[in-house]
Parts: sequence; structure tokens; C-alpha cells
Amino acid sequence: MLKRCSGCGVILQTEDDTKAGFVKDLSHELCLDCFNLKNYSKVNSVTIHPGEMPVIKEEALILYVLSINHLSLRLKYRLDRHFPNSPVILVLNHIDTLDSSVNLNKMIQKIRQEANKLQMKFVDIVPISALQNKYIDVLMESMEYHQKNRNVYLVGFQNSGKSLLFKRIANRLAIETTVLSGKKPGLTLADFSIPFHGAKLTDTPGIYLPGSIASFLPFDAYKDLLIESRVKPKIYQLNEQQSLFFGGLCAVSYLEGGFKGIACYASNALEIHRTKYDETYEKFKSQQDTFKHQIKDQKFVKKLFKLNPDIAYELAISDFAMVHLKGKAVIEVYLPDTMRVVLEEALY
Repeated sequence: MLKRCSGCGVILQTEDDTKAGFVKDLSHELCLDCFNLKNYSKVNSVTIHPGEMPVIKEEALILYVLSINHLSLRLKYRLDRHFPNSPVILVLNHIDTLDSSVNLNKMIQKIRQEANKLQMKFVDIVPISALQNKYIDVLMESMEYHQKNRNVYLVGFQNSGKSLLFKRIANRLAIETTVLSGKKPGLTLADFSIPFHGAKLTDTPGIYLPGSIASFLPFDAYKDLLIESRVKPKIYQLNEQQSLFFGGLCAVSYLEGGFKGIACYASNALEIHRTKYDETYEKFKSQQDTFKHQIKDQKFVKKLFKLNPDIAYELAISDFAMVHLKGKAVIEVYLPDTMRVVLEEALY
């Protein structure tokens, strides 16, 4: 009978120490990666575990956990098509990273309006902070109200905070769970379940997001770029034909739109440098080695975005930076060709 790691759920194996689930002896309960995470706060620095939208065939209550850092991807999946018979609660996690000026009620109202246009329905939208253990009780009250004897599933992108939320709920119910959580994406590799009001609550593996920073750098090189605490925007007043270098990772160039203020949300560890626009980006290439965070040996490409007047936009670059500005404008992003960049209407 196959044995699974009690921390991440991967099948344990003794054959290959470079693959997930390795243990020296099958008597161990934790794979080597989870053992190092639990005892030394050390993670596997390279391996990325792809995960897809879970298949849930039964009528269940879905908790769709969306990190504030992934707001630009809020419309990526039509959940009503993946789970046609299941009500969905949208859980907005990591609200502790938002600037104190952000109006959560207005943000929730905008999300409802967007969902209604697509004929999607969230039975509730609950903002929480799993890290700071805030509003978990409010979420559990909503879960109990909408459960109606159904099983409950946690679904979301990698690094959305699902597993930590799962542990917080288990703690509220005085239930012990072995599932581990951490900053590295994709730690949970199998379903974990606990009893929940006559049914069960299940944490599922996170959905892999192509183009994330983990695809370009080992964990030790990017871990300080992950936004885990309150971020105050850095405001840049830009003229046309000016660029911002985000370390040696990418460049955002402001080409047209007149004098404009641009707000950048990123970890304080990320160096942002303003300079004159150079369409060849030779200056960016020559300065990459001077930045702490840099991506080398990748094909960089230009991506152009035209912004409509009177709309506030968010340009999300992978999972390490967000740029807010109001159109009319033309923006060019210079970045690795497989890095994710998304332009959506800003929610704050």
C-alpha cells in the first residue's frame, strides 16, 4: 500500500532524492522537503509542483480563496462552469497587505458587479487574513449558513493561503491537522480533510499559475519579493518616454499619456529605478547585474498596452509587482516572454 507524506500528501518514495516524496526510510511520516520545512524552515528551492483546477463532481460548497496579490486574475476561471451545481464563497485573503486607505466594501461591490455581468454568482464575499488570524470566525459563520449538509472544498491558486486558512479553521474546531503551510507555492500535493458540521472540509492542491516568479528564480532568490505585509505604494510622477526598472526582472515604460502619477505596489526588497526610455533596453541589460534580483539567460520581449480614458487600471507583473494608473496612456512592458503580465480594471 502506498504511503503519503503527512505534511504535503505526496506519495513517499526512497528511489530518487531529487524527486518529490523522497525519504531515506518509509517508516518516516514526512518527506524530506516537509521535514526540512517543519524543523528548519528550509524549503526545496527549485522544484515547482504543477496543479490544476480540482475536479469536484458532487454538489458541494466551494470556498474560492483568492489572494489580494492575485486580484488581477479574479476572472480567470468561470467557476460556474467548473462547479455548476455548487455555491461559491469568494474568500479574499491577505487583506493585511492592503494600504489602510483601501475601502473593502467598494472593492467587494466592484467584484459583485463584474461577476453579475458574467452571470457568475458568489453567495458571499468574505475578506480575511489567514496570516493574522482575522475574520476567520466571520467566514465560518458564512460557511455554516451556506453549507446545508454539503461537503466544503477549499480551492485557489498556489500561494493563496488555503492551507494556512485550513489550519486556522481546524484550530477553531479543536481538530489537529498535519498539513504544512509556507511561503513557497505548491506545498500541498494531495487532499486533506477534517470533519465540519456533519460533513467534511477539504483542502485541495493549489492551482499552478504559469509565469510566476518561481518559474524563473529559485525560492531563496525570490522569497523576499513575496508580499506578506502591508505595502505602501511608491508614487512616481512620470513624463512620457520614461521607464521604471523593477530590479533586473523587468521594465515598465510610459510612452504616451502626458504627465501622470503612477503607483507601484511591491516588496520593499525590490529596487525600482526611474530612467529615460530606451527602445532597445540596452541600459536595462547593462544594469541587470547591479540589482539584487535579476533574471538572466531568458528571452525578453516587449508587450504593449493601450489604456482607455477615465478608467483606473492595475498592471500585475507576475506575482511580485502591481502598477496602478489611470488612462489614457500607452504602456510598454519589457520582460521574459513567458512571464505573466495582466491588465485589468483596478479594484482599489
